[in-house]
Amino acid sequence: MLAAVIAACWLLGVAMVAMATGYERSAAFSRGLAPDADAPGTVPEPDRPGAEPSSRAVPAGLGELETIRFTAAILAPKRLEGVAPALAGARAAEWAKAVEAGGVDALDAIGEILPPALWFQARLVTRRDEDSVRADATAGGAYGKAYAELRGALAATKASAGAVEAAIGEIWRRSASTPSPESAKSSVLKRSDRWVPGNSALKASHQYALDVFFTSLKRHGSEETGPAIRSISGGIVVAAASDWLGGDRPSLYRSGGLSPKAGNGAIVYDPEEGRYYAYFHMSEVSARVGQVVAAGAVLGRGGNTGVNARKKGHGGHVHVEIHDADSGAWTAYRIRDLILSSR
Repeated sequence: MLAAVIAACWLLGVAMVAMATGYERSAAFSRGLAPDADAPGTVPEPDRPGAEPSSRAVPAGLGELETIRFTAAILAPKRLEGVAPALAGARAAEWAKAVEAGGVDALDAIGEILPPALWFQARLVTRRDEDSVRADATAGGAYGKAYAELRGALAATKASAGAVEAAIGEIWRRSASTPSPESAKSSVLKRSDRWVPGNSALKASHQYALDVFFTSLKRHGSEETGPAIRSISGGIVVAAASDWLGGDRPSLYRSGGLSPKAGNGAIVYDPEEGRYYAYFHMSEVSARVGQVVAAGAVLGRGGNTGVNARKKGHGGHVHVEIHDADSGAWTAYRIRDLILSSR
């Protein structure tokens, strides 16, 4: 009886947080309702990384609260390393059922089980980027430390990627609040606010990213504020940061952001497509982790955060990357064509 009361309170708390904060992680959860998977307690210990995973998603005989705690623990990236996507989906379904038993849509609470932003940043690091990350990790200070952490996350992220994405996809598909699939995409900026480089300019720019430039912006000293940045696709905000502190050199970076170079930004994952959309160098980010957004939703405002973007003459744009989970990063030309064809 006591467990049922506690579970009901937890579910009510998740619902209130989802409605009040745009699906932010609830304080109750972060205080320990999902215990460390290694800690002994009232629930069985999840499969250990590298071990043969059990055929069952959840052991029989668990109550509602124990099911929520157990499935949340085994959906952690560490516990999904080497786990087959089908089993990860089954685990996610068990977690969703336990949450829904209290009248809460599982997608509204998905922020509770998403990996940290570092996991998603590592997910977008391609083999072409690894040498750059390795070099940045040797720098001193907060800058080098941030990239050392990113480099350290690469192998584990790769080992759990398929399972994590399968779990997110399962929750997305079963949710009553999932937006209706639409083929239409939105431009990252309104047409009146953007300038998209032509072919000749792209040859001298990024190969697998696109800088979309602002037609106007406001300057406050070295800081820039641009127009509203919009989500190209519908999906889930899986990473967001609006706390970058730094300058135009690695030695001036202090803390925050998605990474020292990316600055403030957001990453949206579309489970329907299995595709990531990343937006970097923003001045502020209004989107929140776990928030479900539609194509065209405002994620925040453009800016020039990030070490390179803060350099004089290097701001005034939003850096856009698109990555297919199964086939890698889009070229700048492909991103440009999508934006130009979007409403």
